[in-house]
Amino acid sequence: MLFTPIYIAMTFIKTWRIRSFRARLLEFLSGNTSVAFCKVPENAAETPTLSSKLCTNPKNAHLCDLLDYTNASRICSMKPTQCIDIGDWVTCAGGLPLGMYDSSPITDVDIEVLFECEMDPHEESSFYDIMSLESMGQPIAWKAGSHLAIVLKTNMEHLSIIGFQFVGGEFIIDHKLPVVRIQTVQLSGEPNKATDLSMRGLRSDIQHGLRLANEEFQWPIHASLLRKLSKVVDIKSDRSITVMNGGSEQVETSVDRRNVTLTDVSTITTKSLSADDDDSPEKVSDQKEEKSPQKIPAKTDLNQLDGGLVVENVTVEIQHNIIPKKASLKLDLKKGTSQMSTSLLNISSQIKSITTHKRIVSTTGPKKAPQADSCSQQKDEIPKSPCMSTPKSVKSSRPLVNTKSPNVLIYSDSVVARDNLEASLKKVLDCDRYTVYSVSREALCGGAWRGRAALVAVAGCAGRAAPLLLAHLLDGGKLLAICSDLLHTVLPHYKTAEVRENEVVQFSYDKWKAVKMKHHIFCYQASPAKKQFSTESDRQPSKYTGHPGHELDIKVLASEETWRTPSLLEATDLTNHGVAIFSQIHLESDPTDYLGEEGIKSNEARLEILHKILGDILSLHVKDPKELVEIEYTKGFFLGDHVHKMSLVEGWCPLKDGKRVQSVGNLSVQWCMRDEKPMDQPSDVFLPISLYECPENFSTVEYFDNLTSKNIGRVLIYADVLTSTQHIIEGSLSHGVGAVAKSQSSGRGRGDNKWISPNGQAVMSLQVWQKMNPTIPLIQHATALALVRAVRSDPPYQNLDIRIKWPNDIYYGRNVKIGGVITTANCIGDDVIINIGTGVNIFNSVPTTCVNDMISEYNTREGASLAPISIEKFLARYCSQLEIILDNLISERGVDNFLEKYYEYWLHDGEEIRIQSREGSPVPGTISGLDEFGWLIVRTVEGDVRVQPDGNTFDIMSGLIAPKL
Repeated sequence: MLFTPIYIAMTFIKTWRIRSFRARLLEFLSGNTSVAFCKVPENAAETPTLSSKLCTNPKNAHLCDLLDYTNASRICSMKPTQCIDIGDWVTCAGGLPLGMYDSSPITDVDIEVLFECEMDPHEESSFYDIMSLESMGQPIAWKAGSHLAIVLKTNMEHLSIIGFQFVGGEFIIDHKLPVVRIQTVQLSGEPNKATDLSMRGLRSDIQHGLRLANEEFQWPIHASLLRKLSKVVDIKSDRSITVMNGGSEQVETSVDRRNVTLTDVSTITTKSLSADDDDSPEKVSDQKEEKSPQKIPAKTDLNQLDGGLVVENVTVEIQHNIIPKKASLKLDLKKGTSQMSTSLLNISSQIKSITTHKRIVSTTGPKKAPQADSCSQQKDEIPKSPCMSTPKSVKSSRPLVNTKSPNVLIYSDSVVARDNLEASLKKVLDCDRYTVYSVSREALCGGAWRGRAALVAVAGCAGRAAPLLLAHLLDGGKLLAICSDLLHTVLPHYKTAEVRENEVVQFSYDKWKAVKMKHHIFCYQASPAKKQFSTESDRQPSKYTGHPGHELDIKVLASEETWRTPSLLEATDLTNHGVAIFSQIHLESDPTDYLGEEGIKSNEARLEILHKILGDILSLHVKDPKELVEIEYTKGFFLGDHVHKMSLVEGWCPLKDGKRVQSVGNLSVQWCMRDEKPMDQPSDVFLPISLYECPENFSTVEYFDNLTSKNIGRVLIYADVLTSTQHIIEGSLSHGVGAVAKSQSSGRGRGDNKWISPNGQAVMSLQVWQKMNPTIPLIQHATALALVRAVRSDPPYQNLDIRIKWPNDIYYGRNVKIGGVITTANCIGDDVIINIGTGVNIFNSVPTTCVNDMISEYNTREGASLAPISIEKFLARYCSQLEIILDNLISERGVDNFLEKYYEYWLHDGEEIRIQSREGSPVPGTISGLDEFGWLIVRTVEGDVRVQPDGNTFDIMSGLIAPKL
């Protein structure tokens, strides 16, 4: 009776643990990552390498995270994804190498896994300890040497079970073979089917042995046959193209070939899978020829550094000596590339060692990348270049600057670390000045953020983006690196001293003493001598001159109190004044998460330390964390003709239980009559709107006195503080209904970008109804034109340099963004409901500049006396202009007339740009105008290219159009 409950409880606990393990694996496998499970034998000659030596890019592997690290095992994630070319492996068809599993019961296989097993069976294992390969996935290919390697395809569910079993103790598969490594990989190539005459007999012998009864089967004979067949396939593999380091660069080779017989392969092999064949007579002769290392001239990129070049049956280790030219290390920041400019590097490659018995006969350089396929191309006649009726803004030649709202970018390969870091920075930074973005690995490596980031914060492994981040620092940028391998890139003389797992340390920094926080898994030390760096007691500045043209001033700000290893480190570039802060403690994480109440004081110190680092050292605008105030949402007001308002409300929301409550998206709206009390306080999910009152902070008189439209903007919902005006007009309301806010807590820009909405910005959303017609795609461009004309169509203000940046931004000249547009649309029958969101800086000087600052500058410069423009007047003129433009757009020759007006105010007439496709090199071209759908027409040598507005981003400062990441 007692057995069953205990069994059920144990089963439940095991299931729960597997699910927890699965969740952690999913986190590990996010992005360009591999996971490895390794056994470390007690008397092993050496610790297993981070990645399998069978991979094509093991030397590029960087440790990301450790799930388990003991004397007997290691479970970790690494970047980049580890790759295996199985072109010289043997197919698993026909039961090779261990029998059965021609078909697998597992479906939906989407994960490729490498198993490395000892070749000597674990005789003490019982039948019940064995897990068969066919129960774990679909075997694909195998290779035999000192170990047996098998790759198979499985799914996340089974990988979780496999990993959980591996952690639990000995992991034994068919024929009692102990597994010493399990690693997720990415496969390329096709395995050898072993159908050649020199292989067919061996394959038949192996298959015959697998059909023998257990008492007749002899594993030593079977293992020798596996090694022999694997060796024959290895030598016979006809591979003329080998991928270096798992990257996209390829090396073509031409190698002398000969027929291979079984006498060329020793029956018993005791070396590793990549070991030399000492008995080969060819090796002896080749060693006589190779008396000294041969030099191979090479031009390569950063993806090829520290790599192993495998050609035919040759393993060549490449040692790269990077000798920068005398010009300082400028990393092509103006060209929009994500790698170091190879034109600035003279890279010489020397053969360090030759480990096998054949030689490279010839090599060729990397293949050229294909030409850009364009973001969306069509050949067409070249339209006439639009004429301009007003002077163009002068194109700036100055370096990239923060022309948009300053961005703070966050990257982490851990979702938890990313979320913690984002939350921490938002508590400290002035969010009226900065937008805090979490970016993907692809976006970080793409490099479009360069020159547009006030700060880049990295938690964990930076991976291939490290050279870009170094370039950002050396060009005067600011970095915050928390428990990151970026430290090795910026200060490569810092070495790993020891590994610590989840250790809480004490450190002191400035006025904060004995702060308890979790330390990084790695402990870094200065090398070779600690005295080179300043400490708490020795403030003599130390220098690092390893980046040509740059000198870094280094300060150790804080050290943990036990081993005195650096906890906080500052590196300042004395050339361009870039600053980097490296933290070996988890500043992104709240100590109360792992210390409980004991961590409350440490968390207060953590936020204050972040405040000092961001404000005093990195010179960003910060707010006092002690003065953090929750957002206070306010009630709304429905403005406009009373009869019209009541008619709309009655149509939207019938009276129920004496109240009118309406759901608008995720928001509940209560329409309140005179003296009616709201059901709840205003919040991010509830908005009471008064039908009879007027707001104190918005002049209805000034707004309606300047409004000349018949429908657009005639009724408005106003609130001082909203989540977003776009949330108010969700759903089907009525043509011309608008929403206005003094400030927003969750403003949204185009493409899910965040939008800062401080006081002083004119924030409005409008719902526009139109019948289906070909001009619908032009409405976002019509909105941008209306915003500019809201100011410049008034004669006294016509010379203000406010312009349109295609497709949806409003700029002051060419350099400073002051506004933007977002449009969304839904169709109901023939009706198209378009929600238009806009925001334009009117009297907020931060984060960029504003219209009234421009007016003040103009008055000073021209001796004029233009009056400032109020938000109410601007919004009224915008609504009036928008209605005129939309009405004219659907008239005869409406599109042509619209484009003529549009070209008067845009920035791009005749502008030379480059178009970057997702693959290939940028293609140069010249902007010639818009087509009838609002797509940008670019004239290139191959013809006209049409670039759509929603799938691409346009950086006018670098003249680059690229696909959005």
